[in-house]
Amino acid sequence: MTVSSNLLERLADYTLRLRLDDVPEDALDLAKWIVYDSIGTGLGGYQRDLGQKAAQYASMMMPGDQATLLGTGERVSLEGAAFANAVMIKILGMDDSHRSAGHIASQVVPVVLAVGEAYGSTGEDMLVAIIAAYDFSVRIGLQVRATHRTRGNDLKGTLGAMSAALAAARCAGCDRETLINTVALAADLASGTEQYVYEGGPCDTKDLISGFASRNAVFALRLAESGFYGPRGALDGEYGYFSAFGDGCNAGAFDDLGQEFAILGTAFKPHGGCRHTHQAIDAAQAILQAGALDISAIESIKLKTYGYATRPIFRVDPNPPARDVAGLSIRVSTAVALTQGSAWPHNFSAWDDPEVKRLRNLIDVQVDAEIEAGYPALNGCRLQIALANGEQREVYLPNMKGEPEFRMTEAEMREKFSVLTRELFDDSRADRIYETCSELERLGDIGALTQICSAGVALPV
Repeated sequence: MTVSSNLLERLADYTLRLRLDDVPEDALDLAKWIVYDSIGTGLGGYQRDLGQKAAQYASMMMPGDQATLLGTGERVSLEGAAFANAVMIKILGMDDSHRSAGHIASQVVPVVLAVGEAYGSTGEDMLVAIIAAYDFSVRIGLQVRATHRTRGNDLKGTLGAMSAALAAARCAGCDRETLINTVALAADLASGTEQYVYEGGPCDTKDLISGFASRNAVFALRLAESGFYGPRGALDGEYGYFSAFGDGCNAGAFDDLGQEFAILGTAFKPHGGCRHTHQAIDAAQAILQAGALDISAIESIKLKTYGYATRPIFRVDPNPPARDVAGLSIRVSTAVALTQGSAWPHNFSAWDDPEVKRLRNLIDVQVDAEIEAGYPALNGCRLQIALANGEQREVYLPNMKGEPEFRMTEAEMREKFSVLTRELFDDSRADRIYETCSELERLGDIGALTQICSAGVALPV
């Protein structure tokens, strides 16, 4: 069968042509923030049991001397670093988000860090690879996301594997044919479901899926470099990705490549838990900041937001089966924020406390007509709280913190990094990581960055 179009070739040509001189300053800045934020969330994830398990697995089962594990500083194989660091970045659920393609960084950043270190790539190579991967991922994600949700697929495992593969090949300095085959082979490694959000027992795949995708991206790169071929129509062929995981391809969505940079739509998370709970957390904090509130006197809570934040059922479940999925519920997240004052990952340890349980079952979640009509440009909420003495508290926020319309400040981004890493090392190392990420385009070797992202390795003078 002849492939009628070659979208993959078109995307490969764009990726290989792209240079930092072509990228606007705000897009370049976001790429650097994505690297910095991902390292912070990865170091935070390293401190969790699953992060330790992922690092130990890579050390034992994927040994080598090619790339560095976050947190430990241990060197392992390229595949091992990509896998374990991706898992770590995803664990806290504080990795970046995008309205069209979900969470991209947890698959792409660990790959460019590992490949960049193994291949001696520069910071410029890494930044271009990231920007191109976002252009690829967002334009595809916009077309397949709804179908993914209906079918139970996970974008991180399917689209994430291909996006990371494209970034890997670009960062490694591959030629056109190798890059094309890397992405094509990754398309046939794409997999992952969202069954984990409905599981009540032990289940690690929420975070492992990012690791699978990153490891598969590196595996695809190795295969392509060794002379293996993937299908040219991997994306828009009759039985390619768009058909298997979506409802067809709109090739016109790629006409603005090089003109509109998808990375500009990236959002950063100031809180733990699902992104679609953060508007409620922001609102809860705004109410607390307005004046002292007797939590025990709350009699009713009404929360109005956009419809997507209420679907599927796990997003509004007042009684989720376990802590690992409790942060996906807007009811739980709101109750945690009201009782704890914040919703950092460690605050969710209180998710099943008696007062949190009482509040989360009081919350009436509704779709707000105004916000729904303006979604996704509007993605905030209205939060109304009634107290036993008749007092009413209310706040309206049009957008959640961290979105393109309401960016986190530099101070807030650095505070997030500090909170997630302060148990590992002091401010001098955090400052060095920040300074290095701030000037990534001048970095001659990615290894100079990965080597300082460990609590157990001395900082170079």
